[in-house]
Amino acid sequence: MAAVQPSDTRSESKVGEVYDLDKGLREPDLKKLDVAAGLADVFEGGEGYSPKEVWRLRWKLDLRLIPILWFNVLLPAMDKVSHATAALYGLRTDLNLVGDQYSWIGSIFYFGYLVWCFPSGSLLQKLPIAKTMSIAMMLWGVLLIGSGFVKTFSQLMACRFLLGLLEAPIVPGNMLILSMWYTRSEQSLRYGLMYTGLSTCFTGPIGYAIGFINMDHFHKWQSFFWICGAMTFVYGLAVGIFLPDNPVTAKFLNEREKAIAIDRVRINQTGIENKTFKKEQFIEAFLDIRVWLMFLFNIWISIPNGGLTNFSPLIVKGLGYSSQRSALLTIPNGVVQTASSYICNGGVFLALKYFPKYHFRGAFIIFGIIVGLIAAVFLYTLPLTSYHSRLAAMYMSFFYLGPYIVALSLVGANTAGHTKKVTVNAMMFVSYCVSNIVSPQFFKPSQAPLYPLGTGAILGSYALSLITIGVYMFLCWWENKRRDARDAAAGAVVHPDTDFKDLTDKQNLVCPTVIHHCSD
Repeated sequence: MAAVQPSDTRSESKVGEVYDLDKGLREPDLKKLDVAAGLADVFEGGEGYSPKEVWRLRWKLDLRLIPILWFNVLLPAMDKVSHATAALYGLRTDLNLVGDQYSWIGSIFYFGYLVWCFPSGSLLQKLPIAKTMSIAMMLWGVLLIGSGFVKTFSQLMACRFLLGLLEAPIVPGNMLILSMWYTRSEQSLRYGLMYTGLSTCFTGPIGYAIGFINMDHFHKWQSFFWICGAMTFVYGLAVGIFLPDNPVTAKFLNEREKAIAIDRVRINQTGIENKTFKKEQFIEAFLDIRVWLMFLFNIWISIPNGGLTNFSPLIVKGLGYSSQRSALLTIPNGVVQTASSYICNGGVFLALKYFPKYHFRGAFIIFGIIVGLIAAVFLYTLPLTSYHSRLAAMYMSFFYLGPYIVALSLVGANTAGHTKKVTVNAMMFVSYCVSNIVSPQFFKPSQAPLYPLGTGAILGSYALSLITIGVYMFLCWWENKRRDARDAAAGAVVHPDTDFKDLTDKQNLVCPTVIHHCSD
């Protein structure tokens, strides 16, 4: 396609904004519209720029955004289970933890997360997303350092609650940023690249290294909190400097690149960002049965996460390994999680690339669940004396991450309207919190190291996940069948009258449900 000539760089949209590629947006009136509405009409549907420009821009976005978003997930994942590694070095003894107190240390984190899910969603809508995440991570780092100075169970509980509160905006913020920059077909692969289990590749070696520290005035477990907290604080500063809030304000792009970036995601029909709270979209989120099905799915699929991340170091140590060796033997947990993420999300990406008429998100979710289900059966039935087999079964039980992430991308792709997106994101993480609050309670100290009740809960959660996603897929198939019949008569196509009007997926009749019809 021919490049846009100077006379083409000025565009007047249907809502009265005037935009010039050289001077930027002037006379904005975006209170009720998406922030990208002023740039939306510079290019319409790929006209005016070449595929080579798109290719270069996408690489530029990947190199800037994906490493940052990857660490946005990795460091909190490392920090929130720091107590599990600390437990290998005497945390429970030094703080005189008895009964189910250690389980509650795992659960209380998600009470904080739960309390702040909806307020953080509102903050992400009203405040600059990247800056909000940056401040939350820096405060997180300070609080984690403070966790190394606690003396009692109640002090550690307070720190863990506040840590959960501060993590609440991080993953929803990542999801919002991805939806601003990438098309639906591109999001699955990048979800998989971002959400991995590689935090154990940090916690394992660090946990092993602190075993060599000789100290007279403080405990080894304290140093683990201090190291992790310092890393997070420094990284929080980097997020504030290098992560853009949205395509319109991105300083690493010129005005033409911004316009191309926004036009690329026009096909999503989900917009970029809107700072106005819309009550009707908020209500619609709570009346959508598919949202509630994914709410339940997130509860089931997160049960293994809450149980295994808190107790896997103790399960390994219960097999007879030393504290240092147990820390290292948790590394494969993250390797399996990462493999699951890459297999499921990479599979979706390749299916979209080579079989664009067929969509496989649901199929890869089911595949990942079945792998985890088989592993959970072995974990539940194998005797304690089968050391290596139990380790392998425990590792493969971490396969839940791939289905979980594909499901998150499915929710993001199927939800339009900024207020609805923010609300649904918060609901998904409320379910995540509920699951992670409940799941550690299945692991009773009296049942160590086999934890039959805990492993049974993991087995049951995989079975319920399989049933729930099956119902969700059927409803999406039914909805797309209905829309196909209507579109065949009306000839509906994607067009600029709806793509940046901040409409929900139900308000926008052009936007199909993603499961079989669009990009599953």
